[in-house]
Amino acid sequence: MDQRKLIILGCLLVLLTSGILRWYTDNLTATTNNQRSPNLLPDSVVYNLKQQHFNDQGQLAYNMQAKHANQFEAKAVSQLDSLSITLFNTGIPDWHASAQTGLTANNGELIELSGDVIIQQDKITHENPTTLSTISLLLSPKKEYAETQEPVTIQQGTSVTHAVGMNVDTRAGKIILLSNVKSRYETIP
Repeated sequence: MDQRKLIILGCLLVLLTSGILRWYTDNLTATTNNQRSPNLLPDSVVYNLKQQHFNDQGQLAYNMQAKHANQFEAKAVSQLDSLSITLFNTGIPDWHASAQTGLTANNGELIELSGDVIIQQDKITHENPTTLSTISLLLSPKKEYAETQEPVTIQQGTSVTHAVGMNVDTRAGKIILLSNVKSRYETIP
């Protein structure tokens, strides 16, 4: 009986050792591949990014700032951290957007903002600016359009509206709420 226990214990030890070796070699190979894969490495890294974009008439359309940006040329994508965007209407600041992170596609045609996204009308050019907050927003600065399917909070003065999903025409200042709209409207006497 002691010999059978030793054989079973030996088999279990061999299986355990082979399992650990397999796990180790799989993780070692995956780590080595990640370090050498050119697809995972950015083509350029930029700190304190500041860009200005102009419309066809030569007027400032929008500017973008980020603390850190990784650009992947093959995919025409950039990853941005601490992103801030100002949209202009005939050269005058109109909307400001900020987010923890951003992802651009099609050379900035589309910008996906994520994490504590706030988009607000300019306080100087709008008497009673509207502030929108959500967790994710798809912005097309050239088309002057933004949308989200996520919950959104809209605040204007003392009025607050909650909804799920919205479309925003930034040029016209038109906001379309998609569903589950709840508002609290207060007037100041």
